[in-house]
Amino acid sequence: MAGRLVPGIARRTDMDSVYTEDHPAAAQILFDCVAGSRAYGTAQADSDEDIRGIFVLPAAAYLDLVPPPNQIADARNNVVYYSLRRTIDLLSAANPSLLELLYMPADCVRRSSPEMEQLLSQRTLFISRRCADAHVGYAFSQIRKARGQNKWINQPKSEQPPRKEDYCHVITRERLAGGAAPCRPQSLAANGIDLARHHAARLEHARDIYRLYDYGDAARGVFRGDALAVESIAADDENARFAGLLLFNEQGWKQAMADHQNYWTWRRERNEARWRQQESGELDFDAKNLMHTIRLLLSGKSILERGEPLVRDIRTGRYRYEEILAIADDIVADCERLKTHSDLPEETDAAAANALLFRLTEAWEARCR
Repeated sequence: MAGRLVPGIARRTDMDSVYTEDHPAAAQILFDCVAGSRAYGTAQADSDEDIRGIFVLPAAAYLDLVPPPNQIADARNNVVYYSLRRTIDLLSAANPSLLELLYMPADCVRRSSPEMEQLLSQRTLFISRRCADAHVGYAFSQIRKARGQNKWINQPKSEQPPRKEDYCHVITRERLAGGAAPCRPQSLAANGIDLARHHAARLEHARDIYRLYDYGDAARGVFRGDALAVESIAADDENARFAGLLLFNEQGWKQAMADHQNYWTWRRERNEARWRQQESGELDFDAKNLMHTIRLLLSGKSILERGEPLVRDIRTGRYRYEEILAIADDIVADCERLKTHSDLPEETDAAAANALLFRLTEAWEARCR
């Protein structure tokens, strides 16, 4: 059944051919499957269903001035399709997520095609020592992030966004004139300063430091919207209204705003069941994420031992953080030992991968004429 793939991917994955919204060329789905925890064998009743797939475009689409998309996904990335060209590119770069698509359990495959079967017959082309290293490297990057205190679950953020005023400090005129060492900046509250009653002028040869002037009820305020307004101060006011120096950590405020936005995006979109154990205090780390890293490590070991990744891992159970780290260390030690005896190529043969992309595209175009 033909259909139109609209922005946000419109959660319809039962179509055989689609049109991308940002490119006029027709694209056809070659493969899709249920991925994520349901493929790994670690899903619970309330786990998300992740769909991953591959689509193909005519070779002529890549001659168009409007470039075709590399991938198409829904808003939460629960449904993601990669172009065949991007798939071969990522496979050549030893991407673990793309490699596992070539080794999906049969009960996870929803649809395949003759071209996908050709790709599967050549999948060993993408097995290399680099694949094992990629699995191990990605797993350890996740382990470093996994501790609960580094997770938002233990660092909740207020619903109110960060205030610019909280990133402002002053050295008052009195402290400057008195020569009090070391003349440390203080918060606005500590000095009773209301920036709405002041104007600011840039301090020459200094970044993020401003001269502050008290205009009382006649002031238009230091901040107007999201910007700090820099004024030209009349000569007569330079001495009479000078209140001190204002230090505004603008970069700190912008970073806090970005962190606040990311946190609340995560709160809106997260799978609540995944975080239940942490919220109840049962665990001080993201258990699901850490067990995923163990699966990645085991998959890297499997590449070195058997020449293929491990998708479905039967290892389950509850582990303490230290136990998971010990398991990880043991697997890494095994991988280092196996690498010394492995006859796998260092990386994918780029010319062979490129030729495969051409053959698959030509085969699809010939079949669809």
